[in-house]
Amino acid sequence: MDEIDTKIVEYLQEDARKPFLQIAKELKVSEGTIRKRVNKLISEKVIKKFTITLQNRIGAIVGIETNPHIETRNIVENLKKVGLKEIYEVTGRFDIVCIIDTQSTEGMNDVLEKIRILEGINHTETFTILKEN
Repeated sequence: MDEIDTKIVEYLQEDARKPFLQIAKELKVSEGTIRKRVNKLISEKVIKKFTITLQNRIGAIVGIETNPHIETRNIVENLKKVGLKEIYEVTGRFDIVCIIDTQSTEGMNDVLEKIRILEGINHTETFTILKEN
C-alpha cells in the first residue's frame, strides 16, 4: 500500500459511502484511479468488508476464557453459530474477545446465556459499551 491507498482506506473507514469522486478530488487524482485502487484493495483482501454502524444499539465486549483441552477453532465456530460477527483470538487474560451488538438488554442477555453454555467456555467477563467515540 502506498500513500494514496492509505488515504483511500482512511476516507472509507471514516465513511464507507463517501463518493469516489469526492475522494479523487481531495487526493487530486481521477475517479477511475480511486475505483481501480479500491477494487485492487478488495481483491488483495486489504479491505475485507464494508459495514454500517447503527444508532441506539446495545453493545458489549465479552472476554472469554476457554478450556485448553477444547480446540479454539471449535469454540469460535460455535460462537459464530450464536450469531456473533466479531470474534478475535487474543493474548492476555482472555483467549477470545467478541463483540455483542443487539437492540435491547434482553437481547444481550440472551446472547450471553448462549455463549456461557457453549462447550469449552470456562468463564466470561462482559464490558457493556456506554459510549462510542
